[in-house]
Amino acid sequence: MGLASQSSLTEAIAAARAGDRARARELLSRLLRADSANAEYWVWMSAVVDSDREKVYCLESALKLDPSNRAALRGLVVLGARTPDDAELNAAAKVARRSKPAKVRQVRTAARPRPAIPSFNWRLIVASILGILVLAAMAELVLLLTRPGTPILAPVLPPVITDTPFLPSPTVSSTVTLTPIPVETRIMRTPVPTELVGTPLAFLVESSPTPTPILGMTPHPAYEAYDAGVQALLRGEYEQAVEYMEQVIDLDEGLADVYYFLGEASRLIEHPGEAVAAYDRAVTLNPNFAPGYLGRARTLLMVRPDEVPEDFERAITADPLFLPAYMEEASFYASRRQWERVDEVLGRAIDAGVISPEVYIRRAEAQLNRTRYGEALANAIEGSANDPSSLEGYLVLGRAYVENELHNAALWPLQTYTLYRADDPVGLAYLARAHLGVGQYDSAYEEANRALSLNDRYAMAFQTRAYVLIFRREFDAAIDDLLNARRYGRTTFEIHYGLAQAYFGLGNLVEAIRSGNSALAAAIEEEDLQVRDRKKGDSYALLATIFENTVPPRISDALNNWALLLSLQYARPEAKALAEQHALELAGEGPTRTPTLSPTPSLTSAPPITVETATPAS
Repeated sequence: MGLASQSSLTEAIAAARAGDRARARELLSRLLRADSANAEYWVWMSAVVDSDREKVYCLESALKLDPSNRAALRGLVVLGARTPDDAELNAAAKVARRSKPAKVRQVRTAARPRPAIPSFNWRLIVASILGILVLAAMAELVLLLTRPGTPILAPVLPPVITDTPFLPSPTVSSTVTLTPIPVETRIMRTPVPTELVGTPLAFLVESSPTPTPILGMTPHPAYEAYDAGVQALLRGEYEQAVEYMEQVIDLDEGLADVYYFLGEASRLIEHPGEAVAAYDRAVTLNPNFAPGYLGRARTLLMVRPDEVPEDFERAITADPLFLPAYMEEASFYASRRQWERVDEVLGRAIDAGVISPEVYIRRAEAQLNRTRYGEALANAIEGSANDPSSLEGYLVLGRAYVENELHNAALWPLQTYTLYRADDPVGLAYLARAHLGVGQYDSAYEEANRALSLNDRYAMAFQTRAYVLIFRREFDAAIDDLLNARRYGRTTFEIHYGLAQAYFGLGNLVEAIRSGNSALAAAIEEEDLQVRDRKKGDSYALLATIFENTVPPRISDALNNWALLLSLQYARPEAKALAEQHALELAGEGPTRTPTLSPTPSLTSAPPITVETATPAS
């Protein structure tokens, strides 16, 4: 391996450990394009891709090149892709659990003599160190492989282990060299071809990685122990990091970043008191040292997890471009579903000049949950365009397209996402909605069923399948699905509107009117004006059509609803055209037509239901 390649690999590993997975993917994909026969590159790529299928692809590629690669085998076992026999399991290195020290020394304010270096058996020491490094690397790989997709924001924050279901991987016959998609496309406009399923997305897009310094690090060439301490932190050797940083403090007590790294090591071996003392010293020495505030905020969350630390805002004040502080404060509010606060925090980040794709993607997610669909789409496009290797970006982008009724555009990102995350009912349910929106009812029904097979209480999947059943005129089954959607989720406009359609199709106009009025009430509660007008318009059209079909017809009520529809600025053009037509018919100025249930909202893009019979409404 050349010096340049080794430098890039070292930088990629540091980025992966720092939680900057996008940059790590970029660097590793560049290395693999230059040398796809390097098993080490494949193993590290498996730690930074998003989906299990991508991880399995990378690890299988590593094993093809190096059948004895224990890290790759162990990763495949963790993912469930392989079940080694007893001999293989015994051959795989066993990772010893690191013992926790009784206590980390207090932060010192006075220098002390450096201990003398005794004589050692260097051959034995070198062999032992190499063995420890191999075991540590394998342990870290297992942890990285099993952590969730959300990036870790601290350079030394240990990954969280979660159980993830195994997805069968495609057969890997050889290491594949792929033609990248030109960067000018920014977003992949078509889904990944089936034959490339499992291929990491980073290989399918061109990228230009830019260097990012390790959080909080300032070079101190005069102190060899400083660099050694930082590297120990990156390797997860926290007790050793404490020793190195204390050596630096013996020589110079005025370096804020040294106390910060001492605090990080103390925090990660779960000594919050020592950690806070070190962070306090760091920000006392340098009140504008943002990482010190962030470290202290993380430690305080360990002690008081239900209180947002003021140190997040102190870190942002110290450095308005400090991405980790914005992201972790936003994550605190997101965990409590306080989407308005998430939107506000990430909006301030963007206004300050932070341009990370993750900021745009997370803000788009918050705006989707706030029903700010237009704003969400703009941010989803920006975030996904700037990191086209992020699977989460494709999901958020697809959701935004669906909520903005751009169903055809929604198909490609959602198809790409579900190819890699076939076990995610959210992606499948949104894909079902996209199929429904373009009139592909069989596909919508199939995807909704797939979502329900993974989560039999998923409200959106019931809701989407119900609208397919309305299209098929299976009204009783549609009502059952809509009631299940209401049972397992929150009551939405779409549920009320679907019930009104289904009851109308059954000729039960009393329940149809009741549900139509409930849909109108839900539409009025929408925060976004354009969404509110569209849904109100759909409700007025539905109610007017029902009133036309009562016995006798309630002409004045119908005319009133058509007039209200026409008064809405952002009602659908086709709804307004229908209102004008029916108003003329009811006034005797146009030809009489068969009443129909139309138009339908984006989720419910089924054809109009022609009413053949009607029963009196009370």
